[in-house]
Amino acid sequence: MKAMLYADWMNLRRSMKAMVIATVVVALASIISGNGLSFVPFMLCMLSLMVPATLMSSDYAYGWDKLSLALPVSRRDVVSSKFVISLLVNLTVVALGMICIAGMNAFGGDAMAEDMMGMLACEAVGLALMGIEFVLVLRFGPDRGRYLLLAVVWVPIILLTVVKKHPAFNKLVQAVGGMDSWSVGQLAAFFGGLVIVGAIVYAVCWRIGVGIYRKREL
Repeated sequence: MKAMLYADWMNLRRSMKAMVIATVVVALASIISGNGLSFVPFMLCMLSLMVPATLMSSDYAYGWDKLSLALPVSRRDVVSSKFVISLLVNLTVVALGMICIAGMNAFGGDAMAEDMMGMLACEAVGLALMGIEFVLVLRFGPDRGRYLLLAVVWVPIILLTVVKKHPAFNKLVQAVGGMDSWSVGQLAAFFGGLVIVGAIVYAVCWRIGVGIYRKREL
């Protein structure tokens, strides 16, 4: 397992420069447009999706996906290594994002609670999408997997656009709107629950991914 973690980390390091550049571009665009810290949650989701895609695409590009099947390592470790590396990068970004939010609000900001809740919401989404992305790429390959991930993201948005005039949707909007009157503790519990759901989805996707990889043939 340690050898697989090291190999995946060295593989990811090749693309770290591109990830840093993408983060800087998003941050500058957000600051120039006057959106302030809104880039931080977006950056979290973006990087959460970039890491699994980078790890899996590199494996397919260099033939490591086939070579690893012939090595004396368990297929469970091969998949687990990628999930662990992606999770560590994700949690590092979350920690840095929260430090950034706390630091910016310490120098004149007044929306720290709102920004932190946004981070938790994006963390929940990021965990779920990372897990789904791994499953899709393991099952269909990096190219088709990415297209299917786009469908996973956009189909709910399109459906939401279609049903937005339905009475049930209006009731849902009213219920969500009532969150403005919630206390900070209630909001923290709600968004913390979302993160737990995202973590459960990630764990379930790991189990599914291991099952898919175990059935793969040389």
